[in-house]
Amino acid sequence: MFGVDIQTRKGRSLEVFGLLVISGLLAFFIAGRTAEMPWRIVMGGMGLLDAALAATWILGLPLIPTLVLVRAALGLVLGLGMMFALGLVPGLGLCFLAMALGIAAIPRARLPLLLILPGTFYLLIFFAFAVGIIAVISFLKRGPYGGIRWLFVLENYQRALDPLYVQIILLSLWIALVTTVLCLLIGYPVAYAMARAPARWRNALLILIMIPFWTNFLVRTLALMFVLRSDGPINGFLMAAGLIQEPLSLLFTQNAVILGLVYGELPFMILPLYATLERLDFSLVEAAYDLGANEWHAFRRVIWPLTLPGVLAGSTLVFIPSVGAFITPDLLGGAKTMMIGNVIQYQFLTVRHWPFGSALSLILMAMVLAATMVYLRVGGRERVL
Repeated sequence: MFGVDIQTRKGRSLEVFGLLVISGLLAFFIAGRTAEMPWRIVMGGMGLLDAALAATWILGLPLIPTLVLVRAALGLVLGLGMMFALGLVPGLGLCFLAMALGIAAIPRARLPLLLILPGTFYLLIFFAFAVGIIAVISFLKRGPYGGIRWLFVLENYQRALDPLYVQIILLSLWIALVTTVLCLLIGYPVAYAMARAPARWRNALLILIMIPFWTNFLVRTLALMFVLRSDGPINGFLMAAGLIQEPLSLLFTQNAVILGLVYGELPFMILPLYATLERLDFSLVEAAYDLGANEWHAFRRVIWPLTLPGVLAGSTLVFIPSVGAFITPDLLGGAKTMMIGNVIQYQFLTVRHWPFGSALSLILMAMVLAATMVYLRVGGRERVL
């Protein structure tokens, strides 16, 4: 009788009772297998709490649903902590049980709000909190042997305005812009051809575009170094054909960096463009032809405006990683091409000037945020129009 009554209540079911029992048993199991006394006490207390909530849940008391939601939030926090303290498996188990418990206990009308809480909590802890730490460090002084000294200064941002670093930032923006334009020029025709291909071929073409993701980015960059080096296949072919007499300097140049970035970021341009073009109603293009438009006018007046959201999305996905790239410039550019990502890496790992590296990181983040805001404004307006 109690079970039928529980199932008829909004947002409540026997699922909550079962999840509380499972969660309590798991908490007791972890407490028995843990050698650290603080965690044994915490997990034992969690098991007792789950047992008490499971027993009182059947009675349907007014405050029990709220306590169950509090228990779910507490379990999510403890699960995240256990990932670092006791291991990934028990921590993930507690997190998944906590999220399932919260979803089962909350009223269905408020379920969408709960679904965003795990992601929000994760971003607040591992992104916003981390960025806050970097922001604080950016106003501190460097210690005599690296690290930080708790003296608040503005010299890190003043140093970032040095013409040397301004030039590096502008170079990074220029390389990212050229990379984005080249990816667009190459990726748009490819995405258009994929969207117009027969349906039986589209999945195969998508797999071909995603094949580079199956290989580590560092391995792909090293393979590109082999292709561009003096005794690589490009120079070998040109010399064998008699087109050149000595190897060309293809590696450790700015063009090599741009080539590597285009090679690495091109799928991020093609996929959003394909998603937009695949949904495009090409009967509108045929109507433009019937009204006397040639291929260029049909593209400029019909295809391009309707696919502009995909262009903006792909350009954003390419531009943002290209600005902060450091592996590709380090391997393909050598000491001749220094981007802002390389400077930040050098400040943190070599010079151990964490405050200055943090200041440069925040400046880079501000540039990325500005690019994202431009996309949201322009892209949002285009979708409305």
